[in-house]
Amino acid sequence: MTNPGAFMAELVDADEDPEIGQELIRVRYADGRTEQLRLHDYERLYGLPGVYEQIVQERLGCRSPQQVAALLAETVDALGWERRSMRVIDIAAGNGVSGEALAANGLRAVLGSDITPAARAAALRDRPGLYDDYRTLDLLRLSADDRARIAGLRATILSCVAPVGDHAVPPGALLAAAGLLAGDALVAHLHDVELLDADPVTAQLFSGAGLAAQELVRRRYVHRQTVGGAPYEMEAVVWRLRRPQAQ
Repeated sequence: MTNPGAFMAELVDADEDPEIGQELIRVRYADGRTEQLRLHDYERLYGLPGVYEQIVQERLGCRSPQQVAALLAETVDALGWERRSMRVIDIAAGNGVSGEALAANGLRAVLGSDITPAARAAALRDRPGLYDDYRTLDLLRLSADDRARIAGLRATILSCVAPVGDHAVPPGALLAAAGLLAGDALVAHLHDVELLDADPVTAQLFSGAGLAAQELVRRRYVHRQTVGGAPYEMEAVVWRLRRPQAQ
């Protein structure tokens, strides 16, 4: 995790739980300097090796990468597909924790993607070789070359270990990536039930892009803890998408 010879990081306790993503992290450097950043300051957070894992995975107990990967693997098995033949696009991939969980469940990530440039640098630094390719992409503004490259992967799974909504991954971004999958494919995403009553990802959303969508699984679980130790819940959702000609 963090290198104590260079710096140490800690989550700052608060009298009341801060807004999600605004949790304060204090970094103490060996030369006496200190730095403070917020949990969702990803550009800076990913630049500090091991801090994301220490704070998010260990201190706050984030379970979502493992939950989504396991749910996808279970769904693949239930459909009679072979895990080793699945080709996964992992969006909002961050520093690769989600891709690592996919690999642990026998699912191959052919592409990792995040809108934050520091995420790609961190994934290549911390988990070299995990993804066949990792690209910094704005899924709402894909170039023709990017669209052709992604479609050419013939991916059978889209994994998004992040909540979908205007506050996080826009529904249009998920839809843009889903539209580049193979004709019969799975899409997994998170629904933040603490923030949004209604899930913005619906069959109607997919049908607008000419995709027939069937919700296969929806599982509620504790995503992580708050600073004060309260459970923060989400839903992991898996859809099956088919194009009309593939039905």
